[in-house]
Amino acid sequence: MSLDRARMTMATVVMVLLAASPSAAQPPAPADIDALLARAGDALTAGRLDEAESVLDRALALAPDHPEAQLQLGLVYLFTGRVATARFQFGQVADARPRDVQVMRRIGAAYIRASRLADAEPYLARALTAAPDDPEVNLLLGQVYSGTSRQAQAIERLLNVTRVDPTLPHARYFLGIAYLLSGKRAEGIAELERAVALAPSQAGFRFYLGVAYLEARRDAAAATELERVVALTPDDIEARVNLAWAQINAGRARDAAASAADVVRRQPKHAVGWFLLGEATRRQGDDDRAMPHYERAVAIEPGMVDALFALGTMHYRRNDVDASVDWFGRLLAVDSSHVGAHYQMGKIAVERGRLDEAIAHLEACTRLAPDNKGAHYQLSRAYRMQHEDEKAERELAAFRALGPESESDHDPREQRLERIGVRPGGPSPRR
Repeated sequence: MSLDRARMTMATVVMVLLAASPSAAQPPAPADIDALLARAGDALTAGRLDEAESVLDRALALAPDHPEAQLQLGLVYLFTGRVATARFQFGQVADARPRDVQVMRRIGAAYIRASRLADAEPYLARALTAAPDDPEVNLLLGQVYSGTSRQAQAIERLLNVTRVDPTLPHARYFLGIAYLLSGKRAEGIAELERAVALAPSQAGFRFYLGVAYLEARRDAAAATELERVVALTPDDIEARVNLAWAQINAGRARDAAASAADVVRRQPKHAVGWFLLGEATRRQGDDDRAMPHYERAVAIEPGMVDALFALGTMHYRRNDVDASVDWFGRLLAVDSSHVGAHYQMGKIAVERGRLDEAIAHLEACTRLAPDNKGAHYQLSRAYRMQHEDEKAERELAAFRALGPESESDHDPREQRLERIGVRPGGPSPRR
């Protein structure tokens, strides 16, 4: 599950912690230094970095050793890409105040915001030594651990936060993310639900809760949650993409078509959006209208295997077998291990009497997916037609051992959309 980029919410936490606030007693300075620092802090928080730097230069001209001015200037350097200069600036502040928890915490938060987690960790570790129960330090350190694939340590830190203050929504949120990344889906969903209950207007919390529901096959709940995200952030394209996906799986093809149509209206080159529009249209039984949507997806992203498969399947249902073979062949050129394409190519080859070709595809299919009932049946037919009766009986026995088939085994309109495949790389419905 791709949850390692917890968007929006981390920036919210970090900006709160970066804001200038009273620390240990500041050294004597001219009377107007506080006004300059307040102006610089406002500019920094608003992202007006040139203005912040100019004001801080004036402040340091009045008080060259003022630690708050030095710290804020380090933030400016970091956020304008002057990392080495920022590191030197922060080092000076930390050396002057080695046990100031707030200084260490704010430097760590700055590095997190700049996606420099390795630089953040030493400062946060020093803060933790001085204040082991500080919830903000534990929260930030938990983010560092989670972002560097140390989920057990992240969970430990974040649990500390929730024990100290169970009402901190960001702690619940990042704890949920850490649980999900460590494979503990139920615990992750529970924590994300708590985060949403504490901060119902946080779209980022709701987005990842919706994605977690989708991964857990709780499609109706996913659709409901993602509808709320779209209501909160109407311009969030990926929320709309995941909403369409959830609506398809929840059996709401008409709603999914509307969601996907909105995606491609806003971003005409969104390949996954076109694929979902095709999928939603096809599941309403309208292959003729669905086909151009799939073709548009492939034109934008030639490696979109699910769109290629859908096009091959629809041409087969139209008895346009040559076109079907062409689409399945294009798919296998992109993804040589695609079970469905091997099965369809094998089945078509059996129907055409091209038995060696059929057996090659169907053997590949049963090798990749031993429980594919249809592949065993078609392979038994191919062997029988080649008068290899022993092999035919073996495949027929495997077919019978796999139990009865259902309509959904044959009708793609009834199958759950597990993922949207693009090889190599390419867009994904998840963030």
